[in-house]
Amino acid sequence: MQKVIFIIFFLGALGNSVSAQQVDNIKSLDRIIESINKKDADALLSMMADTAKIGNLPKLNNTIAVPDILKKFSAINTFKVIHRNQQDNGDELIQVEVTYHDGKPGKPTFLFNKQGQIVNLGIIKGRLKGDPEKALSDALTRSRLPDTLSIPFRLVNGLIYIESTLNGAKGCFQFDSGAPVIILRKKFVDADKIRPDVSVDFFGVGGQMDGVVWSADNSLAIGALVLDNFEAPVSNMADMALEDGTPIFGLLGIGLLKDYQFTLDYAQQLLLLERIDNSGELLAKEILKGKLMGRFPLRMKRHIPIVDIAFGTKTYPMGIDCGANANVLKKSLETTLKPFIDYEEGEVDINGVNGTSKGNRIAYLMRGKLGGLPLQDMYTVITDQSIGGGIGHDALPIDGLLGTPFLNQYKMTLNFKKNTISFY
Repeated sequence: MQKVIFIIFFLGALGNSVSAQQVDNIKSLDRIIESINKKDADALLSMMADTAKIGNLPKLNNTIAVPDILKKFSAINTFKVIHRNQQDNGDELIQVEVTYHDGKPGKPTFLFNKQGQIVNLGIIKGRLKGDPEKALSDALTRSRLPDTLSIPFRLVNGLIYIESTLNGAKGCFQFDSGAPVIILRKKFVDADKIRPDVSVDFFGVGGQMDGVVWSADNSLAIGALVLDNFEAPVSNMADMALEDGTPIFGLLGIGLLKDYQFTLDYAQQLLLLERIDNSGELLAKEILKGKLMGRFPLRMKRHIPIVDIAFGTKTYPMGIDCGANANVLKKSLETTLKPFIDYEEGEVDINGVNGTSKGNRIAYLMRGKLGGLPLQDMYTVITDQSIGGGIGHDALPIDGLLGTPFLNQYKMTLNFKKNTISFY
């Protein structure tokens, strides 16, 4: 028989006292506690509705789950009712304060329907796993998404900042295509939105981020683009604000734009959004962008768009990252690309979500081309820092990153459904 493993801890206090219902659920508590202490799964199951859930866990096969839980569950020595609360649908929530056989206290809950059956056995809470990309995708399916949108942005130190409203507060997000999803700064997420029962592993271009927790019931508005009641990872990013004091809420990742082709216009400081169907075709009239200078293929690996940049007769795969205000090149290519590198004096540090890489050489990459389109000399940091993220099949097959020095040369449109990048 398949075993179900749970991390057991107890639910917090809920509700206020109410008058008794037609069925007196208090009388059921003695039987419930007795069944728990005797580890009598059949008796407990007989008191549970067919649709009953256990704590915050997804719906399980209770005939398997309840015996497994009781085997691991500590007996209850004493208990008393501390709260009763009638729900809008007529269910009643009862919370008890208990002392377990091992001396530890707890506050389990029991939710009863009108017939006196248990519909939620709140004696455990599972440690759930947050899925940031699925959470954002789910939020987008129920959000207000305009067919076209022109979003002005601020360009500060080569990075894009978009004015936004998060949970009712005004500020801005850094737009970072190196992040797959929305990442919130903990400073701007109220404690009651943090889900301690949900864990999350989060990876950016530079690798895994530490200290990330999970939040729920957030709201975000960027002009006419509105996300309500969405879940997102929360990070202890360094305290940041723009020069005028405008707070920075976190990072807006590329996943926010999965239903759009988007255009970066650094000259006008505009982000242009055009909604597309599953084949990449526009759902509304195209936003005029000027003369098309070239359209080239790109490919996606994880959430990073990759293009091939030519230096001389050879091409090199490079990831596009608007969250980088300099290009980044792997140090291992320094010898191969020496004829195309013009070194500058000094060294710089690279600040990322995982910390700082110090003492990196700076240079200009010269005479690069994308297809037949010539590129200006690009300010580039040469580093031995890992920029691929992940290992094995998950590692990004790139030789570097193209940041602001690449993105600000032309007005460029990225369409991830058609896998194209266009220049105007």
